Amino acid sequence: MIIAAASISPLWYLSRAAGYVGLALLGVIGVLGIITAGNLQFPKGTKFLAPELHRSLSLLAIVVLAIHVGAAVADKYSFIGLKDVFVPFMATYRPIWVGIGAIAVDLGIAVVATSLLRVKMGYRSWKIIHWASYPIFALSVIHGLGSGSDSALWFSKVIYVAVGGLLILAIIARLLARTDLKLGKKVAFFGVSFAVPLLIIAWAASGPLAANWANRAQGGLRQAVLTSARVTGTVTTGTSRHTVATMPPFEISSTYTSSWSGKIDQSSANSQGEIALRLMGNLSGSPGYVLSVVLIGVPLGGGVSMTASVVEITSTEGVVVYKGTVTALNGTTILSQVADAAGQSVNFSARLNLGSDGSSFTGTVAASGSTSYSNLSGGSPSSRSEASDG
Repeated sequence: MIIAAASISPLWYLSRAAGYVGLALLGVIGVLGIITAGNLQFPKGTKFLAPELHRSLSLLAIVVLAIHVGAAVADKYSFIGLKDVFVPFMATYRPIWVGIGAIAVDLGIAVVATSLLRVKMGYRSWKIIHWASYPIFALSVIHGLGSGSDSALWFSKVIYVAVGGLLILAIIARLLARTDLKLGKKVAFFGVSFAVPLLIIAWAASGPLAANWANRAQGGLRQAVLTSARVTGTVTTGTSRHTVATMPPFEISSTYTSSWSGKIDQSSANSQGEIALRLMGNLSGSPGYVLSVVLIGVPLGGGVSMTASVVEITSTEGVVVYKGTVTALNGTTILSQVADAAGQSVNFSARLNLGSDGSSFTGTVAASGSTSYSNLSGGSPSSRSEASDG
């Protein structure tokens, strides 16, 4: 009997497809903008075509961005809220890399707004803000590589290299055509034009294109800048806030293991046919603490095809000390990532044996230091939570 089989929402594919199309549009828009601003002609006769095409594609890019954002917000797995689209580093799903996308969106709004108001503002002010188009493209590439679960696939690499290479070539052509720039400035611009892509490539090779990125990418901004010291305070995850007490103490170390046993509860289906399957039981290795895993989705094969999840470790008094989500499923094995009050993130697995009546379970819980994840996460879209059939 399986606990769950992962379901990949069509909204995820729609969001990723719109993201790739949007990135390609940004690249072409950038090239056309360079042609227009520099009076370059690629090929001959584009002098009058480029500005009109630039404006038309800019409007199309806004529509595609709306589809990309709307699908991501509607997709229940990623837990991306509308505020996460505009407020950086607040998302539950891959907060740093989604946050970089939010910065790109905010800069894009500034560019579009000033373009609409160009006749009412000075050319110099408009031009300074319009320079943000270059970092918008770079941030969009970083966002796509970091937040996408398919960044390591060949077609993703082709898109990033082709679009990025096209824009770089246009920038180089523009710099070569500039006779008014002093040598020092021209060298500096050339240096930046080569340095930024090389830095992104180096980061991608050690990050999104390397192994275990699915787990590393989920770490939050606070985890990246704070120490691992535990503090008494408030845990904020999504819309929930929980006061954290320091007694009794509890911490998941890299060698943490514990038995876990309890009951399985199932809710009735909602109007969309979804149910909630809750596994809740005591951790024998941590007396006084309870682990709860809630899987939300459509019933499938004796389990649930997961579209959302919540994982909590609480004291018997109801105080939440760790909270997070399921990152992967494989039969009766559940992989999760949770964070404590200090933002320290921990990955762990639960391997279960289900009772004959389907209403109880026994099993073990182990931190990532005690368990290999290599067979349960990868670079394809399905790694968001792996399907299982037994």
